[in-house]
Amino acid sequence: MNQASQPRTAAKIIGDLLDAANAAAEIVARGKDSWDHDRLLRLADEAVISRIGDAAAKLPDDIKAAIPSVPWDDIRANRVLVAHVYHRIDYEILWETLARDVPPVAAEVETWQSVQTARPAGPDSGQT
Repeated sequence: MNQASQPRTAAKIIGDLLDAANAAAEIVARGKDSWDHDRLLRLADEAVISRIGDAAAKLPDDIKAAIPSVPWDDIRANRVLVAHVYHRIDYEILWETLARDVPPVAAEVETWQSVQTARPAGPDSGQT
């Protein structure tokens, strides 16, 4: 099997999600006024939300179940909206998602990840 066809590990998918959350923080750090006046920032926001949703869709169910405070279904629904129903995007809601909703999701995932990496590896470690 070549590298392109190998499935991504859960750890890499988590990394993708957290990388996108960091990009969201960079966009938010530029400020709402900049975001309002820069179409490329709004499009970047769509890409970030899409990437987070894609990662959420690819995570194994046991990981999602282990982090029940994260609204996984809503995250995937947002991805569908920005990727496929983009003509109906409410950009004020998208900004709120980026600024208010993404940081706690990232924090929950990072907390879960730190607990997992602190556990010894083995069949009962719960690592995926």
